[in-house]
Amino acid sequence: MKQAYFYHYRLGMQKLINALGKDHPRIHEVQVLQHRLTENLAQTLEHGNTPALDDSRERILESCERLSRLLTGVPFYEFCGLPGLMDATMPPNTAKLLEAYFTRMNDLLIYQGLRTAPPTSEVRNIAREQTLAILHTLNDDGASKGQVLQFLYEAGLVTQESAVLFLSEADLTGVRLNGAFLVEAHLAGAHLEHAYLEHAHLEWAHLGEANLTEARMKRVFLVATYLSRANLTQADLQEAHMVSARLAGANLSEANLTRAHLEWAFMGTANLMGASLVGAQLVGCELRGANLAYTDLCGANLQDTRLTWSRLRDATYDETTQWPEGFDPIAAGAVLKR
Repeated sequence: MKQAYFYHYRLGMQKLINALGKDHPRIHEVQVLQHRLTENLAQTLEHGNTPALDDSRERILESCERLSRLLTGVPFYEFCGLPGLMDATMPPNTAKLLEAYFTRMNDLLIYQGLRTAPPTSEVRNIAREQTLAILHTLNDDGASKGQVLQFLYEAGLVTQESAVLFLSEADLTGVRLNGAFLVEAHLAGAHLEHAYLEHAHLEWAHLGEANLTEARMKRVFLVATYLSRANLTQADLQEAHMVSARLAGANLSEANLTRAHLEWAFMGTANLMGASLVGAQLVGCELRGANLAYTDLCGANLQDTRLTWSRLRDATYDETTQWPEGFDPIAAGAVLKR
């Protein structure tokens, strides 16, 4: 990223804020983006560009572009006085498809009252059909799918309290959202196989019955997230923050939960067969009826965990594994690893 552009980004943010005015109901969102962008540019100038800073800056600029088009109808790059930010990073056909989709959705939002339309209204049906169609057309373009989902989230269409679009069965396979902010997103029943969600913020989100098979979710934030009956087979959840998550009936077979934080999570009847729980924190976790056969529990902390009717056949543990008071792992079928 050319540092010569940095002045233009700052200028563009100020022009966008001036265009909206201090009394605009969503001015705070733009000011937050301005603060994040300013901080990112300062760190880049001080320490040099890094992949993490570059990725973060790209996401901030994409958010600026979507909000600018949504709230003013003017592309953010025009405020900056630069060539198209979005169009330069993707094939022309994809850029045109996204441009047409965003224009159509903005029309539904601004002129046809999508956000306040009744649940069975035609405008909601049109918006859902348009969204499912663009996601299907994008096929394996995870980055562009990420832009669509971020647009829907920032437009307030897929947040739990006021969800307008329900993305059950939506094709978000391979979506790239590393580091994304999707707190309270409503993604129940969505296809998120092979998704990139490392470091993403999905606290209090609704992912019930979503398919997250082989999703890459290292250090993801899933605090109090609803994941009941979700499919997380072979998902990479190393060091995931899943305190108080709801995982009843979820399929976590062969998932990598190494050093994950699962304190007070509800995992009754969950399938954890063959999962790695090495060093995982499971204090106070509800695991009644869960399948823990063949899991690796070395170094795991299961103090105050409820294990009634849980299956632990051939689960392995070591001398550092901490069990609930009075629990006999050998009697339950677990094997001490020496």
